[in-house]
Amino acid sequence: MSKVNIVVNNRTFTIACDDGQEARVSQLGKYVDERFKELNQAGAAPNEAYMLVLTSLVIADDMFEARDAAEKANMNAANAGPSRQEVEMQVRGPYENRIAQLQAEIDRLRRESAQSQNNVADFNRARQEADARDAEIAKVVDQLSDRLEGVVKKLKRA
Repeated sequence: MSKVNIVVNNRTFTIACDDGQEARVSQLGKYVDERFKELNQAGAAPNEAYMLVLTSLVIADDMFEARDAAEKANMNAANAGPSRQEVEMQVRGPYENRIAQLQAEIDRLRRESAQSQNNVADFNRARQEADARDAEIAKVVDQLSDRLEGVVKKLKRA
């Protein structure tokens, strides 16, 4: 607990407050003193006790006016338009739908890409097999060609 000295109407008062609230209490004391001096200069009260009560009422009135203005502002803000959540839903809704559509399209393209890669792999495998068969056929053709040449040579001799 801390203590703060404030001055109202040239009289010092020691006020206890929570630690860390000293500046705030000092600021409030200055405000009360200013309001007291304003009312005192206007000659609004016959004695100090009456002036302190009048100052308290004026400050309470200020507080009530500020509270009423804040409530009115809150009501105006509430009635001013859609809430933040409503705006977010209005803004996000179409985009979320579009994002879902695009994600589905990405998934479809990934599946097609994987299928295409499988097709390419199958094609390459088939091509390698065909190349191996072609080489085997070429070898057999060469052998048959050599045999045929041998037969033709034998026939020419005969």
